[in-house]
Amino acid sequence: MKLSRIVLEEFRKFRQPLALDGLQAGLNLFVGPNEAGKSTVAAAIRAAFLERYSTKTVADLAPRGESGARPSVELAFSHAGRDYVLKKQFLTRARCELLIDGGAERLDGEAAENALAALLGFDMPGRGQSKPEQAGIPGLLWIQQGEGQALNAPAGHAQGHLRDALTRLSGELAAGDGDRLFERVSAERGALLDARNGKPKGVFKDADEALARARSARDDALRAKAQLDADVDRLAALRQEHGQAQQAEPWKALEARAAEARTRLAALARERETLDGLRRELAQAASNLGLLQDQVGRDQQDETELRTLEQQAQAAAERLRQSEAPLARALQQRDAQRATADAARLALTAAQAQADRRDLEQQLRQLDADSERLDGALKAADELIAQGSALKAEVVGIEVPDADLQGLRRIESQRASLRAQLQAVATRLSYRLEPGARALLDGCELEADGQLLLTAAAELDLPGVGRLRIEPGGKDLPALQRELAALDADGVALLARLGAASVDEVEARHARHAALKGDLEGMRRALQIHAPKGIDMLRGQRDEAQVRRDALRTRLHALPPAVEGDVLDLATARQALGEAQAAAEHAGNAWTEARRAADAEGTRAQMLQSQATASRAALLSPERSAQRQERAGRLAETRSHHDLLARRLGEAEAALDGQRPALIEQDALRFEQSAALEREAQQRRHGEMLQLQGKLDQAGAQGLGERLSEAEADCERLQRRRDELDRRARALDLLLRLLSDKRAAATQRLQAPLARRLRHYLGLLFPEAALRLDDALLPAALQRAGGEDALDSLSFGTREQLGILARFAYADLLQEAGRPTLLVLDDALVHADEGRRDFMKRALFDAATRHQILMFTCHGEAWRDLGVAQRRIGAAG
Repeated sequence: MKLSRIVLEEFRKFRQPLALDGLQAGLNLFVGPNEAGKSTVAAAIRAAFLERYSTKTVADLAPRGESGARPSVELAFSHAGRDYVLKKQFLTRARCELLIDGGAERLDGEAAENALAALLGFDMPGRGQSKPEQAGIPGLLWIQQGEGQALNAPAGHAQGHLRDALTRLSGELAAGDGDRLFERVSAERGALLDARNGKPKGVFKDADEALARARSARDDALRAKAQLDADVDRLAALRQEHGQAQQAEPWKALEARAAEARTRLAALARERETLDGLRRELAQAASNLGLLQDQVGRDQQDETELRTLEQQAQAAAERLRQSEAPLARALQQRDAQRATADAARLALTAAQAQADRRDLEQQLRQLDADSERLDGALKAADELIAQGSALKAEVVGIEVPDADLQGLRRIESQRASLRAQLQAVATRLSYRLEPGARALLDGCELEADGQLLLTAAAELDLPGVGRLRIEPGGKDLPALQRELAALDADGVALLARLGAASVDEVEARHARHAALKGDLEGMRRALQIHAPKGIDMLRGQRDEAQVRRDALRTRLHALPPAVEGDVLDLATARQALGEAQAAAEHAGNAWTEARRAADAEGTRAQMLQSQATASRAALLSPERSAQRQERAGRLAETRSHHDLLARRLGEAEAALDGQRPALIEQDALRFEQSAALEREAQQRRHGEMLQLQGKLDQAGAQGLGERLSEAEADCERLQRRRDELDRRARALDLLLRLLSDKRAAATQRLQAPLARRLRHYLGLLFPEAALRLDDALLPAALQRAGGEDALDSLSFGTREQLGILARFAYADLLQEAGRPTLLVLDDALVHADEGRRDFMKRALFDAATRHQILMFTCHGEAWRDLGVAQRRIGAAG
């Protein structure tokens, strides 16, 4: 199959016709930047073949924002010695026409689409847009942008066509008795064994589960019979143990020994109470001893604190005497610094007066200059206002509304477009007259040769020959003429409303209006410069400046006259005053601090002396002295009594520990628990005997022997059924493996032509490598270096390259089987590195010797050495 011409019109971004002529039989390379329309051309080819012309679900084919569009595609191609021209128009006035061999055969509508589907190998959708599973061979060979690596799905959709081609080339039958036998054996095996893991299923699984249930029931009966025998033996043993215990009564002896231990514990409890009384008396003596020790300690601490207080009072009096001399010096220094600050303040006053005079004189000079500037700006503003009024009057007279201007421009644009369409569909008459011959068209004599475009019926007179009537055949021509006449009428009406004779006059008025508005804008900006806040504000600023100037002159006259000679400058005077004030403040703070320190020392010395006198009088009073002596005597007596009680308590505790009451308590508890356990064991044996007797009575009524015999018979019967199904399943599994081996050999012979073409292309990219095919004729893994890599584990770029090489092999296979082939690569191989790209160029060039390839790319510089001319499509936009 060879495409020779592609024409698009009103198709997505191509509102105007786009024609691609002279396509080569081999490789055709189309380049252009992003959004230039390369993918649009590829989409147009797909739509022309795969989409039904009558569907309304392809609105995306129309140019954006254009209602009533008629996306159309025209393709000229040839195959097997026949020429085809396909014309398809979507949405508005949808139609489809297929011309064969220059019009010798013509098909319309669905008949044309069905013929194309049978020729190229795809299925037309019943309704709506075409789906990937219907694309067949075109879906496999026409690679859309970013889908070069996706091979399994499109190859699966074309599998029927590929298998048919392989059948023709290899001579293997696609189906026959062998396949029917394989399917029957596979189905019968599948009814007995799971295809995934070979485990039983269906009736085989049911038999297996029934046998398992029967075995479980038999095992339950066996366990129940064994339990019954064990219960009989257990009941006899329990009866013997119960009789022996009932005769010996071992719990009574244990209870007697527990009572004896409790009697000894009661005697020890009385001794412990006596010991607790001694402990309480010792604790009371210890409390009294601690209290007396604290009181004696406080008496000693009071004496120590009195001595410390007297020492602090003497030190404070000494510090007070030492602070009197620094206080006198600080007072003298404070008075001297205050006098210095007063002198600096007088100097600052004189310097401030001179600085105020200079400042007022400077402000007066500045105000004089501002007054002159404001007078000039006011005069210029008045002149600009007068000029602007005149320009505004002229602007209003020539204004053209924007809506009218845009409408006039739109009418002119549409008229130009309609004239171009008229010229495109009009009948073109080319003529050349013999010398001396004459011809008249509608009464007007023609020149010797020339060319005319006829948009309406005309009569051609050939004197001596006859008269010819020529009627243009374009079926859209009358509608275009009516649209053009309507636009002419709208344009005349709009010009009349604007009072203009032509569009050029309206454009000139619009340009003059824009220029005048520019001049007005310039005057407005100039006026903004002179009077940014308005003319009234400018006058107010000038008057304000004059008032301020008069006020400054009044203040200047009120200042003292200028002083002759050297006067300190204001900054120096301020600095001197600041330093003097800081020194005076520092001296005052020093005197205040010294005064405060002296007062604090005096207060502290007086307070400490008063506290020492009061503490001495209180401590040395007769009452306090008697109390201290009494507490010292009581402390000695209490310490002696405490030591006596401690000795008595130690002797009692030693006597009690010698009898080891904890062991006696443990013995009592041990004998009591042992007696209770013996009684509980006897009661438990009695209860278990009653329970076993009832259980045995019930088991005898259930017929465990009969149940066990029935269960064993069921197991034997179900085992025979399960073994029969197992033998059948293993036989079917063996037969299926033998048939699979035979079928795999036949499949290998069927795949041989495709594998040969795959090795041819793969050797260009990966020498010594091979692609393993599965039963669906799809590449499953890449075999190289003694290993095998699943295709999904390879990088994106490698999968894309293998996907394209596989499509070349499929194309070779289809071509050998007589099917039409066309390869479309939309922006493919963008993920290939430079080395891999060179190998792919070899494959492309080689495949182009057998097939027509349309390659679209935005990286033209990377494909300059492909050996074909690059054709540019559009520009970015």
